[in-house]
Amino acid sequence: ANAPVIDFAMDIVEMEGRPFAKRGKRSGAKQVYEAAGGRRVTLPLAAPAPEDATPLLSRYVEHGTIVARPKMEDARERVLSRLSDLAGE
Repeated sequence: ANAPVIDFAMDIVEMEGRPFAKRGKRSGAKQVYEAAGGRRVTLPLAAPAPEDATPLLSRYVEHGTIVARPKMEDARERVLSRLSDLAGE
């Protein structure tokens, strides 16, 4: 009853390296980049990264196996650094 909850949604974008998606969705693996001023751009994974942009997506699970575990301290620091951004919204 008091178990931790993880809430996330996924769209299948690729199967065995081939682009695959429901109609109306853009298929293929993608990366999201954040540029100066907080502007975000989503591009196909094979596309070159925009100049002076930071990739935002990391791989945590591959073929059902956990390949990386984020540190709670890093997540906390990231959230706290973004709270001031929410004040203006």
